Amino acid sequence: MKTLIFNGSPRPKGDTACLVERLRQALPGEVKEIRAYQAQVKPCVDCRWCWTHDGCCIPDAMQQIYEDIREADWIVIASPVYFSGLTGVLMAMMSRLQAFYTARRFRQSEPVQKPKQGAILLVGGGEGSPKYAESAARMLLRGMQVQGDIPVLMSLDTDHRPARNDAEVCAAVDALAAQMKKAECTKSFSFFD
Repeated sequence: MKTLIFNGSPRPKGDTACLVERLRQALPGEVKEIRAYQAQVKPCVDCRWCWTHDGCCIPDAMQQIYEDIREADWIVIASPVYFSGLTGVLMAMMSRLQAFYTARRFRQSEPVQKPKQGAILLVGGGEGSPKYAESAARMLLRGMQVQGDIPVLMSLDTDHRPARNDAEVCAAVDALAAQMKKAECTKSFSFFD
């Protein structure tokens, strides 16, 4: 099993990182974490090269990330919630998924052949609603060929209680890891089974 985790947090020891690490430790197989704030990935510049060519013409770390996406069985998007959305750096990196979108739209080509399963992990401390972050994460996962149910795990009171002390989300992360261990990539997955 190959799991790809996109971590949108700038804090290497923060609440999002704590939950990502909890998930990583429980998973078998290969787990690769891409930290948006450390990744050497430029945002999409809408040059439209991908309208007529496979991939993207920007020569940076995203070239390997495209391959990681194609090979993954599971993709997890983990992010703090900033002003009700995913972090800006994560969204800038994910804007490069435009190459997948244009392959489908303009060239009738499927850039990601292998169907995947996925999950969303959101952490927030303020008053904003996570609905826009969840919506964006779902759209991004669908663009990477994630199919079926997409569980959403949230710890939303981290201003008062660190995520590591949020028993409900910690139990949900453990349950997700257990489901990921059991799930086969070709079968449908429901987090709530």
